[in-house]
Amino acid sequence: MNSLSLTAKAVRYGIFAAASLTASNLVYAQAEEQAETIERIEVTGSKIKRIGELAPTPVTVITGDGLVDAGVVNVADLLHKMPNTLVGLSPETTNNTVFASGLNNTDLRGLGSDRTLVLVNGRRFVAGAPGSGAVDLNNIPTAMVERIEITTGGASAVYGSDAIAGVVNIITKKSFDGIAVDVSTTQPTEDGGEEEYASITFGSEIGKASFVTNLSWARQGQLSYMDREFLRDAPIVVRNQNATGPDDPQAVVWGYGQQVLASYSKTGTFVSNGTRYTFDENGNVRPMQLGEPLPPLTSGRVDYLGGEGYNFAENSFIKTPLDRINFFSVMSYDINDNHKMTMEATLSKSDAYGESSPAFLNFRLYEDNGFLSPEASALVSAGQSGPGKGVNVGYLASDFGNRKYSQERTTARIALGFEGSLSEHWSYDTYATIGHVQADTEWYGEMFEQRFYDAVDTVKDANGNVVCRSESARDNGCLPLNVFGRGIFDQDAYDWVSTDAIRRSSITQSALGASVSGDLFELPAGFVSSAFSVEYRKEKADTLPDPAMREGLLFNNQSQPLEGEFDVTEASAEFSIPLLSDVTLVQDLTLETAYRYMDYSTSGSDTAWKVGLNWAVYDDLRLRFNRSKSVRAPNIGELYNPPGQTFRTMRDYCAASYRNQINPDYLDNVLANCAAQGIPADFEPSQDWYGSTRPGFIVGNEDLKNEVADDITIGFVYTPSYIENLSFTVDYWTFDMKNVINSFTGQEVVKYCYQSSTLNNPFCPLLERDPNTHEIVNYYEKPVNSATSKTSGFDIEANYTLETSFGDWGFRLFSTYLEERSFNSTGFAEDEVKETGEQERPRWRHRFTTDYTYEDFSAVLTANYRSSTVLSNDWSPNQNNYNDIPSYMTFDLTTRYNITDALQVRAGILNMFDETPPRQPSVYNQGAYYDILGQRITVGVNYKF
Repeated sequence: MNSLSLTAKAVRYGIFAAASLTASNLVYAQAEEQAETIERIEVTGSKIKRIGELAPTPVTVITGDGLVDAGVVNVADLLHKMPNTLVGLSPETTNNTVFASGLNNTDLRGLGSDRTLVLVNGRRFVAGAPGSGAVDLNNIPTAMVERIEITTGGASAVYGSDAIAGVVNIITKKSFDGIAVDVSTTQPTEDGGEEEYASITFGSEIGKASFVTNLSWARQGQLSYMDREFLRDAPIVVRNQNATGPDDPQAVVWGYGQQVLASYSKTGTFVSNGTRYTFDENGNVRPMQLGEPLPPLTSGRVDYLGGEGYNFAENSFIKTPLDRINFFSVMSYDINDNHKMTMEATLSKSDAYGESSPAFLNFRLYEDNGFLSPEASALVSAGQSGPGKGVNVGYLASDFGNRKYSQERTTARIALGFEGSLSEHWSYDTYATIGHVQADTEWYGEMFEQRFYDAVDTVKDANGNVVCRSESARDNGCLPLNVFGRGIFDQDAYDWVSTDAIRRSSITQSALGASVSGDLFELPAGFVSSAFSVEYRKEKADTLPDPAMREGLLFNNQSQPLEGEFDVTEASAEFSIPLLSDVTLVQDLTLETAYRYMDYSTSGSDTAWKVGLNWAVYDDLRLRFNRSKSVRAPNIGELYNPPGQTFRTMRDYCAASYRNQINPDYLDNVLANCAAQGIPADFEPSQDWYGSTRPGFIVGNEDLKNEVADDITIGFVYTPSYIENLSFTVDYWTFDMKNVINSFTGQEVVKYCYQSSTLNNPFCPLLERDPNTHEIVNYYEKPVNSATSKTSGFDIEANYTLETSFGDWGFRLFSTYLEERSFNSTGFAEDEVKETGEQERPRWRHRFTTDYTYEDFSAVLTANYRSSTVLSNDWSPNQNNYNDIPSYMTFDLTTRYNITDALQVRAGILNMFDETPPRQPSVYNQGAYYDILGQRITVGVNYKF
């Protein structure tokens, strides 16, 4: 087979297979012209340099222009809309998510962000959060993106750990001549969620050297619950007052509105003689102004529609504000005709801000409190259950302000590489990278819990002065705090009970690698191509919380320092072996194989492999098959999470009195396992911990092993010669994961330890018993390799372009059908959860684009669709009336016009018809799956000189 015919075939199949929803219309027309000049390149999913032909693993490409046409200012915003991708973390999902606010991760196949490997120019990028391996896409400026290649399917044999679900490879621009300035703004038609963006890109070729550099700034504003009617007037779930029997739903949506919890108030509230009281702004006691009473909630609690009290929506963000500044530069120097030096430099800073309702606290109020009026004191006396017992006060600390925090992340990374040709058929690539993230989280006006309780519990001394009741608190500097009013407490008292707190974190990644690729020898069907690589990588993370956080003194959760690291040495080999060529029904048939050996300092040695077939039946039809074993090594957080105390209710499965409540299918196992530990058959613990809580520990697990996934992809690419510029691909994929890392509560640890067939299971080592009394004295909620997961489905992609005298049209469909998604946390049959068709995992997701180009004008219309779902597959109609979630569809329209060769203007409307999320519980505010911003207008300008 001559090289020209091979190249022509490669171009034909490569173009139609890799054409994405956002590829240029002109790429097809240029194929013939490019055939003679196309060079071997590295396609994501393989380190063998190829002539662009289709690899067994499907690759979808998003171009840099596609990001512009989507009207986004962040790479993650478009990735999250792809049908084969879920939102990992984003500003829409991370408000009040401690240490993660503002992060942007992606999640292929919904297998988890830590199982999606994100590369930049084929190399690893430092993680965005301590303890995790997921990359923060905020570090990638959109103006520097040449294209994004998405490979779905296990790729650990080629790239190592984390590539279980696939690889997202962001290819940046390597050269640019001139200066380009780009500015844009996106404004919702309602307040909240505004976006601004500004960027300057400049580059040049100077002799043997070239560079391209970008400096960009982006701001994405917050969205609060009060900014949208569908958010502030939330669905209210109550007990069904009209239920006449077990077949009627027991929980129903009563209506919509601002649900208020009356047991908290901004000036404190308590109950006396059946009436709820509060205080006015000046501290005078009065009956609380309650709204319309709602029917009892499913918990039995009675809330109100409106009125005074705690309204969650009043003070909370749903979308975290995010500011970013990015510097990104790519440089190269041609040492000679065969060797090149490359360098990448990244420096970025992101600031996210979180805000939620003020702290809500309960404390005892006694009739002799120094700040109470005689009237209030009398009401407290009448309301207490006995002399000196006081009443409970629910206090929403509005005078302390909303709970606010900021998260500042600074990322620096340098990658240095040398690449070139060793001979006509062999090339090499070496690199060294180092990346560092400094992530600081600061909380403002945090409250010392015990100091607050001491400061509000006051009495009058012999001189009539209000002082703190506790003498030891006074010795510690306690100052009386008057919260029974608005803005009336003493500033010094406020300062004594409040503080700012900070947690500092850092992440460091360093890596070295070298690879060679080329042709080994020639077979009758063609050359056997290969690639060999060795790599070394070290990851380190640490966090240092504020001393007050470590000691658990603040209203915020207690937090302990984290410090951990690991390193891994890897070697891999990859082969592309042509088996047949130019015979009946086989235009070419190629075997693709890869093998990788990994040696982790933590989880030990492991291997990954893949085998695939690439079969061109004839010019129009190509079949592909790929099977692989991929792995994910446990991350630093899972391994080294510091001990933190927890409290759980608990029943001891070895207690004789509890046996009648154990599943009969496992009773024999329980009895045998208890006896094997020497626990008497009539054993009874000294205390039933189900009515109270037993302390335990949440901690990492240094004995974790690698997760393992077996996946298969089978598909075809059809490019009918009788319909020019049409391609159609279908791929069936399946993942079977074992040793999946999962965590359990203390009660679950007890249950699964003794229900297992033997004591040799992941759960029993997490329990400690007193050898004499047999009492449980400790339990550890550690992550363990206990779970399994299965998922399968189809990807369908269709591309068609049509050239007419009045413009060029492009039509692209990308669809994902989810056939199965199940998760079993333990291996016990009853613990298997079927997630297919639930809210997070709809059966169908589509993205369809129509683009039109005529001379200097272009327009793109995009439809995004997700099929109807349910909140839970386990719910039945007699449980509630809101399980079914309707389908959801939005449309975006963007346009571009080239006024001159240098000046381009853009305009568009996103979510054209202002589609809001379905107004159902746990759905109406889900920014991960629905557009919570609503209709918005986007405009932009790009000028090159």
